Amino acid sequence: MKATSAIVGIVCLFNSVLANGEFSILHSPNGINFKGDEQLNTSELPKIISTAMGHTTPSGDSWNGLTILNPFNYPDVTISVVVEGVQSLQLSEPRYPLEIASDLYQVKNDFTSILGQVVFDENDVYSGDIQEKLTLQKLDNKDVAVLEFLKDVGVLMDLKQKVLLKSPLKTVWIQLNGLDDVVRVYGRDSEQAVEALTVLKSALTELQDALESTYGDRFMLTTITNERLRLREKRSTSNAKENNEMYWKLNLSKRYGKDYASIFNILLWTSVFLIAALISTAVFICTLDPGRDSIIYRMTTQRIKKEN
Repeated sequence: MKATSAIVGIVCLFNSVLANGEFSILHSPNGINFKGDEQLNTSELPKIISTAMGHTTPSGDSWNGLTILNPFNYPDVTISVVVEGVQSLQLSEPRYPLEIASDLYQVKNDFTSILGQVVFDENDVYSGDIQEKLTLQKLDNKDVAVLEFLKDVGVLMDLKQKVLLKSPLKTVWIQLNGLDDVVRVYGRDSEQAVEALTVLKSALTELQDALESTYGDRFMLTTITNERLRLREKRSTSNAKENNEMYWKLNLSKRYGKDYASIFNILLWTSVFLIAALISTAVFICTLDPGRDSIIYRMTTQRIKKEN
């Protein structure tokens, strides 16, 4: 028995070393059972979440941590929160080691493709108001990295308000990169990073309370974390000051998704093509010779009625 326990412990430790993220279930309906602690891959996330929502997915999954106990108790609302910059939030069980093998934006696209419906993101819920009213001890709300983090907190606060108002946001996938910016600037074990993590966990707890107040047990809230391995960068006071001054001089717009550039180009060049086609058609008609054998002559010439 001791040998078996030791082997299991070594396997779990090995999985945690290989994994650089975590998939956590903060809440799921009673009819959806997550069990075990088996490691999974990011490519499996779309199928797992979709199955938990009651959608039919392709068979052949190798992950056995999900069991549907009651097919009549699927969640009415599903929210997945991706947090960059930390390996684990340590919020609740169950938690599964996650191997980040693909871009998490691509994971969201695969998830949308399986569902075949609209999946709302941070751009759909964020109102544009930075959360500057929070009481911060170590974080400077005039720092660029901190401002990006406060935007993420604002996304969670705005989502909480939409949940309380019962907005039609049934499936939400939001990506938060602000904590990763704080970790990059100040360091993973810095006081600023610790405070940012505490604020973020508090915002997630408030979101969970709002979901429970509105939907009871019929919701699913998950988090996906990704700790990007990096060397700690030394913070330059002069560079940070210059960046902060430059930030406040800029009139920054709201965040846009990664597909914004391609959609913009499609709309732009389609509009250019249609306008060029319209101008060419107008010029051609204006320069057309209205002779007797042309359609313009036949359509515009008045016919003289002859009496029998």
